[in-house]
Amino acid sequence: MTTSPSGRPRALLRWPTYLMGNLHRSGVSRIDAALAGSGVSLREFYVLVCVGEYGPLSQQNVADRLGLDRSDLVKVLDRLEAAGWVLRERDTEDRRRHVLTLTEAGRATVGKVEEISSTVTGELLGRLSAGEQETLHALLVKASGEPPA
Repeated sequence: MTTSPSGRPRALLRWPTYLMGNLHRSGVSRIDAALAGSGVSLREFYVLVCVGEYGPLSQQNVADRLGLDRSDLVKVLDRLEAAGWVLRERDTEDRRRHVLTLTEAGRATVGKVEEISSTVTGELLGRLSAGEQETLHALLVKASGEPPA
């Protein structure tokens, strides 16, 4: 088996899923490192974005949209609520449910993390031109089955 200049087996480099997995792991690792001093994790960012885009909505709805375990989500929401980024209130129509709303401080946090994520993504994909980065993004959206942004 021959290897690439990076030392990775060429037989694996022919699989887009292998390459996407490597890029994903590298991106998440870099974003987590960049976020280390900000007080927010990438998982918390995902929840903030979901609540900001679709809120107010139930905890169950957030878990379903993000594919998170509901008990894990409760722990994340505890941290987000303590930080003042999310309001968690009883649903007036169904007292068994909680409704989540993003606060102004939560919106500001989303903005900061988006800047960090943009910088890290730019570094990660720096070998590609701006046009190639746009094409890659469009192809990933399409392959994911999502409508174009």
